[in-house]
Amino acid sequence: MSKNTIDIRKRNKQKRLLLPENIQFDCAYALSQQIKKERSFINSQHIAAYIPMNGEISPLPIIELAWAMDKSVYLPILMPFLANRLWFAPFTRDSIMRNNRFGIPEPVFHGKQLISATHLDMVLTPLVAFDTQCNRIGMGGGYYDRTFEFLRHRKHWLSPKLVGVAYEFQKTTPLRAQSWDVPLKIVVTEQNKYIRK
Repeated sequence: MSKNTIDIRKRNKQKRLLLPENIQFDCAYALSQQIKKERSFINSQHIAAYIPMNGEISPLPIIELAWAMDKSVYLPILMPFLANRLWFAPFTRDSIMRNNRFGIPEPVFHGKQLISATHLDMVLTPLVAFDTQCNRIGMGGGYYDRTFEFLRHRKHWLSPKLVGVAYEFQKTTPLRAQSWDVPLKIVVTEQNKYIRK
């Protein structure tokens, strides 16, 4: 990992943590208004999201929209015995939650309820930084890259659509993509949309 990546990650994480709660709320709502216009959101039935941690922009208003539109929402589940890839459990208003080993809330699930990444239509992907070509710096664990690695080998049927969601201030100078990085199709912020060319 380059020093530049470490610096960007540290700087943006700090900015997120310092963002006042009312600004976080306003940005999350504005983000949901951007996402709800996306054709891929409208056409998706199975959508993965995440529970915001450490100042991440919140997808909870988007989740509420998805529920109102009778879409199925899923949250990532850490499965250490499955090569550190993510699986996805249904998330509803009635879900019972428990913290995983990183302190991130996950729905309590039965094995048959889990679905794999290949069964999703859209994934709202958290990130620490992004550039205008939709390259992404994540938290550093590599879970999303390992889970969606199959997309790097496809020319057709590029599903699920990976949609980065972030604050506008998380945009940075061009990032150098690594061979294992799985590119996002678009990044949506509270202000703009960036499409990979």
